Amino acid sequence: MSESDSVMRAMTDDGAFRIVAARTTDTARAVVAAQKLSGQMAQDMADLVTSAVLYRETMAPSLRVQCLVRFAEGMGQMVADSHPDGWCRGLLQTPRPDSPPDLREVPATLEMMRTLPNSELHRGVVEVPESGNLSEAFMRYMQLSEQIVSMISLGSSLDGDRTAVGGYVVQLLPEAAEAEAAMETMTQRLEAFVDIRERLRESDASPSRLIEQIFEGMPFTWLHESEVRFGCQCSDVRVMTTLSLLDRSEIQELVDEGEPLSIGCDYCGTFYTVEIAQLQGLLSAS
Repeated sequence: MSESDSVMRAMTDDGAFRIVAARTTDTARAVVAAQKLSGQMAQDMADLVTSAVLYRETMAPSLRVQCLVRFAEGMGQMVADSHPDGWCRGLLQTPRPDSPPDLREVPATLEMMRTLPNSELHRGVVEVPESGNLSEAFMRYMQLSEQIVSMISLGSSLDGDRTAVGGYVVQLLPEAAEAEAAMETMTQRLEAFVDIRERLRESDASPSRLIEQIFEGMPFTWLHESEVRFGCQCSDVRVMTTLSLLDRSEIQELVDEGEPLSIGCDYCGTFYTVEIAQLQGLLSAS
């Protein structure tokens, strides 16, 4: 199996189809561990992380994107971030961490967001089907919000050393000649790739191998490969910047408590210690 997570893009030489395929095994495993998830919620989070990677690579390779599953009935949300530098992270926010919501039992929406070059926010929202299938929800988003015909499969198998996570997006390009016939042919071909979990667990599984299998017999050109990894943008500087936004009275209260302040990142679990002298420095600066 591929030594590290990555995402690859390719296009058929006749200009009919583009494909983006990703291996996100290590990234998803790290996200699940950081969020202390298990069972079905862990699998759903892994799929959402793959969704974010594929969404960014497909629609906005140079932009940070965010994918959210919002549960109805105030049951919280799942969040996945994907950054152009390759790092990804995930977060579960729910009022009942010990009993997280199940996509197959609680209605939910899938929201995809990216910041455009002009700083405007592009956002699309679709309903997650009752089956809880995020592949179907992602396809629905691409069709309704982006008006791009796409076939998508996300796969997560969280099983210790045999853990395998990944997915692909195959798109019919506008330049495709006889688009209807081409789409019908590709749809039939992808029937064998609807559930890709077993393929992801194969010894030679990798994004390139998956692309070769899907485009077998079709001349195509490799376009780009990039790294994917677990990461976070939290830092000491961001912690201090956030604290500097507090009212002076609130900072003074922290100083008066006389104990260093410990702040943990909800995404990655990293803890930062802010000493009294640093809090006093914020008072002097304000």
